[in-house]
Amino acid sequence: MINSGLGRVAILMLAVIFMSMPSTDQAQQRAPNKRVVFVCEHGSVKSLIAATYFNKSAKARGLAFAAVARGTAPEPTVPRLVQDRLNADGTSVSGFVPQLFRSADLDGASLVVSFDQDIAPLVGNRVPLLHWDNLPGVLADYPRGRDAIVKKVDALLESLKEEAR
Repeated sequence: MINSGLGRVAILMLAVIFMSMPSTDQAQQRAPNKRVVFVCEHGSVKSLIAATYFNKSAKARGLAFAAVARGTAPEPTVPRLVQDRLNADGTSVSGFVPQLFRSADLDGASLVVSFDQDIAPLVGNRVPLLHWDNLPGVLADYPRGRDAIVKKVDALLESLKEEAR
């Protein structure tokens, strides 16, 4: 039994340190994933489709990557057609709010992929930049547009998988 005030303080400090240590789950959640930023004009169509498919496929392949969608001129909401089609594909984006692509999005990013946007001046040499320009319009022909994006994402995931080896 510890009777001194100093001993009690030491035990209290050890308890505080132990309680503040992250659990294994928390530590894994805090571990930095490699991040890919997809950027289209409105941040709610091509980049959103790419990011949702990328995240689903990266997880299925066991790759520690995560993607986000951003826009150079974001719309306030996701178009109903895109919401409905992504829902039909098994992904709900009902709570997604398109966000502006900012310099801060490059912090911790491994790669940026742009769809028909000139973002090179903002990206500079900070992060590798891919241009996926002139893909079919998604709103005009969703299956064709989605399939073109999925094909590009699949190729990207394969190259990331190879790099991880």
